Amino acid sequence: MRVVAGKFKGRRLKTIKGSEVRPTADRVKEALFRILGERVVDADFLDLCAGTGNVGLEALSQGARATTFVDSNHHCIRVIESNLEMCGFDRRQPQVQLIHLDARKALARLGRRKAKFDLIYFDPPYVSKIYEPCLRQVAEANLLSSTGMIVVEHRRIQEADWTESLMLDELILSRQERYGDTMLSFYRAASVKD
Repeated sequence: MRVVAGKFKGRRLKTIKGSEVRPTADRVKEALFRILGERVVDADFLDLCAGTGNVGLEALSQGARATTFVDSNHHCIRVIESNLEMCGFDRRQPQVQLIHLDARKALARLGRRKAKFDLIYFDPPYVSKIYEPCLRQVAEANLLSSTGMIVVEHRRIQEADWTESLMLDELILSRQERYGDTMLSFYRAASVKD
């Protein structure tokens, strides 16, 4: 696993041994950031269920203003800290925030703080039951900026099945991309026009 572009391009990142964490594959990450393009520059980025911090670090490498990393696993938080250090960051720097909580509690905390994010990357374990509750929380807490986007990584399923299972009035599914067994679903606030 490595940083694929930007100022930290080529840096090898630490991973977690075993099957408890499934880092986003480099080819999926490359495709994601190609799609996001200039939206990343100066963005406030939330890496929700961050795992190794792979995606959030890529955002920082490609010009994000700040990244908030959220994970409930203390091993993941340690690996994120180590990966940040390899890229010259310290967790005390203002452009980096680590939250050691489960996704729902972290979203509640961020909502109370009236946080706003331009980009949210949400990658829970594929078998998780938190997809819909977390997306609903993001919408209800108004965590997306006016032009914000949330990208959800999930197991490949039929588009109709995913759309029907995650019908939210506040968020609109605007795009889906498939990479082998992985899918990325892109949502925007319903109030934002294309």
